[in-house]
Amino acid sequence: SASSQLIGIVLLFISLCFDGGTGAYEDKLMSVHSVQPFDLMYNIQLGKTILAGVSLLVLNQVHVFVQMCADMGFLLVALGLSGALGQVFIFVTIAKFGALTCSIIGLARKITTLVFSIWYFGHHLNGLQTLGLVISVGAMVMNFMGKGKKGG
Repeated sequence: SASSQLIGIVLLFISLCFDGGTGAYEDKLMSVHSVQPFDLMYNIQLGKTILAGVSLLVLNQVHVFVQMCADMGFLLVALGLSGALGQVFIFVTIAKFGALTCSIIGLARKITTLVFSIWYFGHHLNGLQTLGLVISVGAMVMNFMGKGKKGG
């Protein structure tokens, strides 16, 4: 429906805003304040854990969390480990190459996943969707080319 599409677009916009701002802020913390990548990763994850714990308590959902852990134990562990490995790659990339390169890699990953999903599930794109995908791929390629010219 139109209302759920609007909610999805708003949530996507918020996610992209935070995604862009977070990388630049982490880059600044690492360069200006000499914070090491794994220290930053630990502190961010600690903050997320505290927020999630407080949310579970305030919303009275601890029992739901415990039941989910009991039902989905191995899958949650696998999800946690794969997420942690992804975070390691993100923080090391920011530390070694900067937030812009990390953002470009993230965009490439998202576009690749999207194109694979479209192909694998046999979806068909309308004209506007195809235009959006072309613009995204074009912007990513231009970012890579611009980054190469500055570095060379």
